[in-house]
Amino acid sequence: MRYLVIGGNGHAQEVAWSLGEHERGRGASYEILFFDDAIAPGPLESGLGPLIGPLDAVAGYADRRGTLLVLGVGLPRLKAQLVERLESTGLAWATVIHPRAIVGPNVEIDAGCYVAAGAILTVNVRLGAFATVNMHAQVAHDSVVERFATLHPNARLAGNVRVSEGAELGTSSTVVPGRTIGPWAILGAGAVAVDSLDGGRTYVGIPARPRPGTPVSMRRRA
Repeated sequence: MRYLVIGGNGHAQEVAWSLGEHERGRGASYEILFFDDAIAPGPLESGLGPLIGPLDAVAGYADRRGTLLVLGVGLPRLKAQLVERLESTGLAWATVIHPRAIVGPNVEIDAGCYVAAGAILTVNVRLGAFATVNMHAQVAHDSVVERFATLHPNARLAGNVRVSEGAELGTSSTVVPGRTIGPWAILGAGAVAVDSLDGGRTYVGIPARPRPGTPVSMRRRA
């Protein structure tokens, strides 16, 4: 199997490492290639595979019989832009789950998701397409993380939480049970959401409050 990783920075290499750990664990043969508009072609320091070139070069490697795209970025708006940009390749997106992630029963994980090492998805959890649950993030029972949303390392969702499309939860942030984080909202690092939060704004602090000067916008910006 050939995997085309979209992105070449540190996060992309973490995703590729997770993918490689999974493939080696099942004894599979695989190849990993990286593509990034902002990084020069050549070997990457991690040794996980070469950076071939910009995203426009992906089409030249798009053998649909044995090739999958891998989303190597974590920022929600950028994820959405890249997925749209690469739609014309016709390639499917791989879901990457590190072998040391914990995934409980009745958990649904859609295409293009990334679940990192140490992440925990307990029971009755759903991840929408292209959701990211980064290292040691925790998603408790009956929670939903919608498409393009990102949980950064050590983010924690208590039970019955909904993280709406494109929302971003910073490192070590927390959402208490039964709350909803609105679409494309940002919950800052270390913040605690004790109430549901409207979409399109940035929230910081304990308890989380809108950051001064943050405009209300429900639309995804280009």
